[in-house]
Amino acid sequence: MSRIFALAAFFSLSFSFGQNKNIDSLQVLLQNEKQEEKTIKTLLELSWEYHFVDAEIAREYGLRALTLSRKYNRIEYEVEALHNLGVTHESQSNYSKALDLELEALALRRKIGDDAKTANTLNNLGIIHDEMGDYKKALEYYYQARTIYEALKSEEKVAMVIVNIAIVQKAQGDYKQVTKSYFEALTIYTKTKNEFGIAVCYANLGSVYYYLKEYDSALYYSNLGTEEFQRQNIRKFLPTTLCNAGMAYDKLGQTEKAIDLLNQAKTLNREFNNRKELAFVLIYEAAIYKNKGDLITAENFANEALMIAQEIQALQQVMDARLERAEIKAKKGEFAAAYNEHRAYVLAKDSLFQKEKARQMAELQTEYETVKKENQILLLEQENEIKDSKLTQSMQAIVILLVVLTLILTLGYLWKNRMRLKQQAELQATRAALREAQLKAVIASQEEERKRFAADLHDGLGQMISALRLSLSKEKIEKPAVDHALGVLNDMNLEIRNIAFNLMPQVLVKSGLDEALKEFAARINRAGSVSVTVQTFNLNADMPDELRIALYRICQEWVNNVLKYGHANQIAIQIVQHPQELVLTIEDDGDGFELKALTSGQGNGWKNINSRLHMIKGSIEIDTIPGRKGTTLVATVPVSLAKAA
Repeated sequence: MSRIFALAAFFSLSFSFGQNKNIDSLQVLLQNEKQEEKTIKTLLELSWEYHFVDAEIAREYGLRALTLSRKYNRIEYEVEALHNLGVTHESQSNYSKALDLELEALALRRKIGDDAKTANTLNNLGIIHDEMGDYKKALEYYYQARTIYEALKSEEKVAMVIVNIAIVQKAQGDYKQVTKSYFEALTIYTKTKNEFGIAVCYANLGSVYYYLKEYDSALYYSNLGTEEFQRQNIRKFLPTTLCNAGMAYDKLGQTEKAIDLLNQAKTLNREFNNRKELAFVLIYEAAIYKNKGDLITAENFANEALMIAQEIQALQQVMDARLERAEIKAKKGEFAAAYNEHRAYVLAKDSLFQKEKARQMAELQTEYETVKKENQILLLEQENEIKDSKLTQSMQAIVILLVVLTLILTLGYLWKNRMRLKQQAELQATRAALREAQLKAVIASQEEERKRFAADLHDGLGQMISALRLSLSKEKIEKPAVDHALGVLNDMNLEIRNIAFNLMPQVLVKSGLDEALKEFAARINRAGSVSVTVQTFNLNADMPDELRIALYRICQEWVNNVLKYGHANQIAIQIVQHPQELVLTIEDDGDGFELKALTSGQGNGWKNINSRLHMIKGSIEIDTIPGRKGTTLVATVPVSLAKAA
């Protein structure tokens, strides 16, 4: 799948040289510039601006900047020139050269001692290793960069590394985690109004939804990415979103639209000399034409892709091209050639993943030999039929085979139907047990609430009424008694308001979830022992009452549990509504605990939270470890399901 690799490069130029100037004005400035330092800065700017449109020209300006930096011993500019040159080589898939330049830049970064710039270079090294298929090394560099960014509290750059780590996770097939990572980064970019970061997240979400086989979503986010890159006039990344949208159209059965977008992506990849992405598009088009039956065109595309991939040593594309060629040759009936291609595919896969896939090669060889034997048997049968003219026996054999096949199909259907009925029965039993557990939790919660309500009335209002009765029972009521009675009445009013808030906060009904949570936090903060903060993003004003109340009660239940057992000083509540889902996050700095003790306990709190989540069709994850400070709860509710709740 096509990927965005250049996100790190967007942040790594550390000089504020007025990057919004256009190339023409920079070239005029360069011609008139006399001072050496300003000349180097202008060359660096031109190198950076040109890398989006023409890597060769960008490299010329970068080399001039590098020469002058070394001539005048300006190490801070030398390291930027090395980085810019590395980016130009990486964009053209010259990974070996890009790696050498970035490693040289890293040594200078560490010598200078600038942590932010060091992290930028570490991130770029991760990108190069990712594109080379060395995922382990890529993750090592990414996590080093993330550690530095988190220490510097740089939100946008943390988001950048989250996206790059997600790209590696995607390559390893962990798509559910990848989607969460992209939405986490998208939340940060939306908050900071980083348009490029938003566009990158859209593009990558289009990619991962393709792997999840949610093709409508893949098309939706890919088109959003295309629109954003076009609006921002960043043409370099258009091949990625166009390719992703084309593949989504293909899976949705709209082949002509798919081919049109893939051809646009192919043209742009040639323009920018993105040879690795060009090889990917050629392989995918080969598969389309293969499925259409145009095997000549398919084989031409696969051959071109293999040649490009071998030139740039892109092992993933070499492997994919080999596999496509094997399938095309098998479809043409060239089984020996198909076997050789598949064998080369297996060797390429061994180089990339360090795993043995000999079973697939053996299957292809077995298939080839099986077809060969079947042809020999068929030839012998035909010769026997011609020689012996035993048509009756042949018909009997055919009838027997049909009867056996029918019997096998019937038995298979009966077995499958039996398994389906068994699974349905087990599912119904599980649902019944779950409903019973939820009902018990609701009843227990109601009983607990009634006991608490009765205790509040008896211990609070009951005592206040007795005091009021005593103050007003005297024959002659003096002013101090009246003042005391008024004070008791005020206390009764406050107590009634507190009881009413615990039962159903009016601010939740009148002003919505955001205001209700803030009032809940304010009540806790007034005690002074714990600080509770609340953040919400993009909440719908017309959120259903069931969803609003459920989220409020989940927050209330969890926070009260933290206050009771967690010994926390700070609690942060955040609710973010995305296009596809709503995410509730509660973090605290209290004591970690054994998660099994919570989920298997006899208390009603955890049961109430699960009951609420089931009502709104949500899911929950808890990150906690005994002995470690800090616990995180993340509840996710699909927006479409939440609206129907």
